[in-house]
Amino acid sequence: MANRFQNRPLVRLTNRIGLAALLLIALPPLLAALVYQGEAGEHYSFLNHSLSELGRYGSSPLAALVNGGLFFGGLALTLSFLMSSWLINRNLRSPLLVCGVMLSLSLCGCGLFPVNVGALHAKAMLSFYVMTILCAVFYCHSILTDKPPRWGVLPAVTAAILAMMLLSREDLLLSLQDRYPYGLFGIERPLIWWPALLGWALMLSVILWLYYSLVLVFRDGDSTPPPQL
Repeated sequence: MANRFQNRPLVRLTNRIGLAALLLIALPPLLAALVYQGEAGEHYSFLNHSLSELGRYGSSPLAALVNGGLFFGGLALTLSFLMSSWLINRNLRSPLLVCGVMLSLSLCGCGLFPVNVGALHAKAMLSFYVMTILCAVFYCHSILTDKPPRWGVLPAVTAAILAMMLLSREDLLLSLQDRYPYGLFGIERPLIWWPALLGWALMLSVILWLYYSLVLVFRDGDSTPPPQL
């Protein structure tokens, strides 16, 4: 803990990098949703359009912005996690850090391999779901035993539950493929398409969880001197 306060300016910088990463991940999809027009002429709806559709080249005008945000946001999160862990704990081998880095790299993969790529995008999404669950397990163990306040458990558990719900769907792989089940086949979208809605809820939970971890916990910690070991 003493290392953290000796390097407080650098730790604060890494948290700002993490916050910038969250903005890169969150803002482009919102902008892309405003100008999106589907192949049937429909406007974007968070209830029945997936995040992946905003990154589809050929139908989303701001696909490059969305995919770039995911890729560079994931890289920035990776850098933030690695730097924070080294500055605070001088440790790059903790299970929580490894899972956090893999979660961030999964986001990079989703941006690098958009839904047009098909199988590679599906693998990146599956990795994101799995790493969300593993990261939540290690995070909850850490925050419940070491790092009050403990409100961060709520978005972490919510994200893990949503990821498990998506992984348990029978149409999981099909729902991650390009243009399935809507668009190319001319099937009318239902009012609510659950893979899309659950996916957006998962992304929101992960962003709130990471915001809490990167900003609120460290801000609270800066106001209280660490115990002497």
